[in-house]
Amino acid sequence: MDAFGRITGSLEFGLRSQDGDVVERCLTAVNALASYHFKERLGGRGGLGSQVMESDGSNGKLQESISSHFLRLLLQLLLFEDFRMELAGSAADALLPLLFCEQELYQRLVHELLEKEQNPTVKSRLALAFHNLTSSNNLSSTLDRPNRQKFRKNLRVFLGEVSGFMQIK
Repeated sequence: MDAFGRITGSLEFGLRSQDGDVVERCLTAVNALASYHFKERLGGRGGLGSQVMESDGSNGKLQESISSHFLRLLLQLLLFEDFRMELAGSAADALLPLLFCEQELYQRLVHELLEKEQNPTVKSRLALAFHNLTSSNNLSSTLDRPNRQKFRKNLRVFLGEVSGFMQIK
């Protein structure tokens, strides 16, 4: 494993930590990596495109980009694990550039999640919550402060909406 792989592995380990300060610092680091990658790609450069990680996918191990890996991980933490609301702002800051970098993957993950949902009421509420996460408050495709604040609000509303029925599974 190379040095970059050890760093990202440490970030993943830290995101799963029970210590809120550790999680917050790791979210800040993921935000920095994802923001860098997004800005570089926006400028026509490769960003972190050459860096790949091995992840557990639904069909076994898969090689994916750093941004894909952390998008999957953050969605898993937010939806299915005991995530603390006081970290929602930092999570939003890390998630926003990941969504910009990995829009297709995000849409596919949301679609897969909705397809697995058997309860039509929950499925409908979940679909609306995901739609509002990325569509409410006139979000734009920028990482400027006003847009980040809008997304922070959207994520808090989203977490409030889905926390009641997602944690049960």
